[in-house]
Amino acid sequence: MTSGGEVPPLLLVVVGTDHHPFDRVVSWVERWLAGGGGDRVRCVLQYGTSHPPAVTGARSYLGHAELQELMRDADVVVSHGGPATIMECRRTGHLPIVVPRDNQLGEHVDEHQRRFAQRLSEEGTVVLCESEEALRAALESALDRPDDFRLATPTAAASGIAEVSAPIRRAGELLDGLLSDAAATSSPPVPAGSKVLFLGGFGRSGSTLVERLVGELPGACALGEVVHLWKRALRDDELCGCGERFHECPFWRKVGDLAFGGWGNLDPQHVQSLKQSVDRNRYVPQLAAPQLRPAMRRVVVEYVDLYERLYAAALQVSGASVVVDSSKHASLAFALRWSPRLDLRVLHVVRDSPGVAHSWAKRVRRPEAAGAEDYMPTYSPGKASLLWSAHNGMFELLAARGVPTRRLRYEDLLADPAARLREVAAFAGLDAAAAAALVVPAEGDTAAVELSTMHTVSGNPMRFTTGRVTLRRDDAWRSSLPSRERRVVTALTAPLRTRYGYLRRTRP
Repeated sequence: MTSGGEVPPLLLVVVGTDHHPFDRVVSWVERWLAGGGGDRVRCVLQYGTSHPPAVTGARSYLGHAELQELMRDADVVVSHGGPATIMECRRTGHLPIVVPRDNQLGEHVDEHQRRFAQRLSEEGTVVLCESEEALRAALESALDRPDDFRLATPTAAASGIAEVSAPIRRAGELLDGLLSDAAATSSPPVPAGSKVLFLGGFGRSGSTLVERLVGELPGACALGEVVHLWKRALRDDELCGCGERFHECPFWRKVGDLAFGGWGNLDPQHVQSLKQSVDRNRYVPQLAAPQLRPAMRRVVVEYVDLYERLYAAALQVSGASVVVDSSKHASLAFALRWSPRLDLRVLHVVRDSPGVAHSWAKRVRRPEAAGAEDYMPTYSPGKASLLWSAHNGMFELLAARGVPTRRLRYEDLLADPAARLREVAAFAGLDAAAAAALVVPAEGDTAAVELSTMHTVSGNPMRFTTGRVTLRRDDAWRSSLPSRERRVVTALTAPLRTRYGYLRRTRP
């Protein structure tokens, strides 16, 4: 602190609002402050999607009016290389210290910030820092010789960049404008706390039925297995649940326009590459850690951003309050838990392991596939049992990490569908009374529901079923699964079968 009770100089650090994290400059400033700089300045550090720094004045975002006020009050400004921000610095009388984003480090989509900042540095209109040592030296110089980092008047500040480098300034403005316009048209505002009911578990456990039931509730919008949208729908143009090809479906066309400015603005190969880098079971230990490594964080933020945009657009197009994603993948749920913009709630759907193993042995056709006949994969009872334990175990870990999770057993749903659906509705923030009214008595002691058309991408063929459907439990495995295979399944899944109550009940 300064002597005599003087107020320390104000250091303002601005990384911008691009969805790519800028961890590099945030870490540099954080280390400089911890190494003694924090005793000399007050600091406001706007860090965007970068890692939240251990800095008292850290802020994720600043409104434009607040940013302008802080720039007027600041003694030293460190900026990213965006032309609009640099010009704002100079209009408020600053010679900005500029650390441009580097696309080769995953900090931007191209290298226009580096080129623009390097040209301005040659003209003396910014102090360019491309290393931590250079930034430290610039900060020390700005504190020791503050007049060297102030411009004479705001008029000179504005004209300095306009007159000396008009062509470069204009090119930078155009690039910034194009990127800002693209962001504005491709990404709707994602409301804080947007509700997502994520159906998790292992396949063939009844998740499609659960999704169809929840999707009938007022305020719910069922999207199917969104994890497969990028390949099966976006790339392969498979059938939507409404029967139209994905790219011909009016609902999904509106969602694509609102979320991304049109599906043509997405590169399916790049999305698949992102998915392979994040959304696989091998990455669950990293995604479950208390903190993400910077390299993993960058990829997670970019991957999750796709889902944030898509969910927000689906909510806006449908007018719903909750989106239902039946992707089931634990790795996706672990990635989504890092989003500050989603109110993620996980419904963990389980079914007794022998029934699941028996179902995975069946050869089931995929009617949505375009062109050639296609079938869902099949697993041996042994492999299905190992996968059943692994997938359900990962959702146990997800719940232990603090993600709101509720377990729903397939058998309990079919035993009393109205009661279980009321509980699910309450958990998701939907109308529980409407859930009870959805289920009607059918022949004997069964119940039935009326299913309408839904715009779901990928999933069990049941997603195409409409009209009156009787809710009956599928227990064919009791007579069809050979006793030897049943023993294998029971042995491999015993711990979780006990946890879920399947081994404590007497069955006929």
